[in-house]
Amino acid sequence: MDHPAPSVSIVMLFLITLAVMLVALVPSVRGAPPGLWAVILLPFGILCFYFWPLYSTYYSLSQSGLEVRYGPWTRRYPWSDFVTAYWQKGMFATRIGWPSITPCVRLTNGVLLKRGRGGFGLYLTPNDPKAFLQRVGEFAPELTSELIL
Repeated sequence: MDHPAPSVSIVMLFLITLAVMLVALVPSVRGAPPGLWAVILLPFGILCFYFWPLYSTYYSLSQSGLEVRYGPWTRRYPWSDFVTAYWQKGMFATRIGWPSITPCVRLTNGVLLKRGRGGFGLYLTPNDPKAFLQRVGEFAPELTSELIL
């Protein structure tokens, strides 16, 4: 089980976004009716729901495959879905695919599990990518056979 923590840059992005929203909205609601406050608090609620998975991400490895718990979502991936695993050092956020949930809590130093049937790879950001890939190698050695740690 791996429970990665968000990076400082992600937390700062979250706090800056909240501050900008607060600075932009507070002057416009002075003397506003109570119903307008619900409309103003809705974006804050949506933003908090969006960032909630950053603090509740868990990766579990087993013989049957990989389980990713990411906020309210749980995804199970059998090892047969993947053909190889890479240690993706450096910035990789521009390579994240839109059609799938990508449970990343940091924007650098991740693990890419490349899918066999095309499509987008699964990017993960475990606390210790090297140890995570060694554990993947215990359950699915064919995925890490080309990997140099």
